[in-house]
Amino acid sequence: MKIALVQQNNKVGDVVGNAARMKAEIARVAEEYGAEVAVFGADAVTGGPLLGLGDSALFREQAAAAVTEVEAFAREQGVRLVLADGECGGVVFRCAADHFRHGAPAESRERLLREARRLGRPVVWANAVGAQTDTIYYGGSGVALPSGEVAMLPLFEKATAVIDTATGVLPEGAVWGDRLDQLHGALVLGVRDYLVKTGVREACVAMSGGVDSALVLALAVEALGAERVKTIMLPSQYSTDHSVADSEEMIRRVGLPPEHAWLVPIAGTFDAARAALQPVLESARDEKSRGLAEENMQARIRLMMTMALSNSHGALMLNTSNKSEAAVGYGTLYGDTSGALGVIGDLYKGEVYALSRRINERAEAEGRVAPIPEHILTKAPSAELRPGQQDTDSLPDYPTLDAILVRLVEGGMSSAEVVAEGFEAATVERVCRLLLGGDFKRYQLPPALRVSGCTFGVERRWPITATKVL
Repeated sequence: MKIALVQQNNKVGDVVGNAARMKAEIARVAEEYGAEVAVFGADAVTGGPLLGLGDSALFREQAAAAVTEVEAFAREQGVRLVLADGECGGVVFRCAADHFRHGAPAESRERLLREARRLGRPVVWANAVGAQTDTIYYGGSGVALPSGEVAMLPLFEKATAVIDTATGVLPEGAVWGDRLDQLHGALVLGVRDYLVKTGVREACVAMSGGVDSALVLALAVEALGAERVKTIMLPSQYSTDHSVADSEEMIRRVGLPPEHAWLVPIAGTFDAARAALQPVLESARDEKSRGLAEENMQARIRLMMTMALSNSHGALMLNTSNKSEAAVGYGTLYGDTSGALGVIGDLYKGEVYALSRRINERAEAEGRVAPIPEHILTKAPSAELRPGQQDTDSLPDYPTLDAILVRLVEGGMSSAEVVAEGFEAATVERVCRLLLGGDFKRYQLPPALRVSGCTFGVERRWPITATKVL
């Protein structure tokens, strides 16, 4: 029996388009390979996650009609269509829509192999691929034999493999790479599909000269091509010279056309806004509050200007905030927390650095210039909203902060349990206070590409008015 294992990137809700793509692939595998069975991932006709769309009676009727249509077409081609778990000819089929989170592909491979050994029969596992808003289906479909042989399809891309049970020979399996390779592939797919499936051609990124915006720009260019990405640099009177120089160097390295990059100093705009608000600022309850208001004004001016670029060019704004910042509320509402899509919103700061270095290493191994300048990766992180400001003025150093946050967020540990692991009690208490106090900001963040398995706003939701205890 010849089985076509089809890993197809469909669009959620597009039952007509999804059905057409499925029929085209069924016809192809029937003609080219003589396939007798075609197995697709779960929700192949409707896409997913459906969320509220699944509550529509009209949509359910359309989806059922599309399934019937594809099944009839498959029969005409002499192909049995498999869209749900079942068995046929001594082969077990599993149809899934498993979304990406760290370690998920390896877990699915081991689960597939265990089931084949337990049942004593070949098991074919089809998984969806493609990004739908913030959810990334990773693919990695495969087949396992009771003997322990296993072959897996690529991650994060469309693919088809034909398995002939008569020969018992499996197709060559794909190489998946390590955790950083998979994270890289997931984010590139997430950015590309978000724009393709929303019908937006271009994206824009505000470049600060820091590692977060640098990584987002690198991912956007890889996902879309340099001709479809625009950027704007918005230095203030507190910005260092190297912030602009580093940004300009990176823009050159990734090959953005000169007409796609703008340098717009905000000092004059900030001074004018501060002068207009002088009576309000002078009446602030204390100097600390006034300073915070003035810092946040700069971030919101930058947002206004970036959105002017977005609106005037029809370019979707990519948010550059990371998970460490989101966790502790280190960001300005309606400023740097804004945007249409949080590209690195589920990456801790340490992961941002690690992935940036991996992208550079891959470029150099392929004979290309590393896209992210080394100085961006080595200088101290700073929001540059006041003279000499550094992130460590407001936060613990990032390695310590990330280690505590992983335990609190992904690990579900209490503050006492984190302290018991050797962290300073005062630092843990401070991080807990920031984590619980930042919920009102996280409720207003753009959707972040999900990669951790414990994404803010999805797996981890906390009531804003809850008692502040961890």
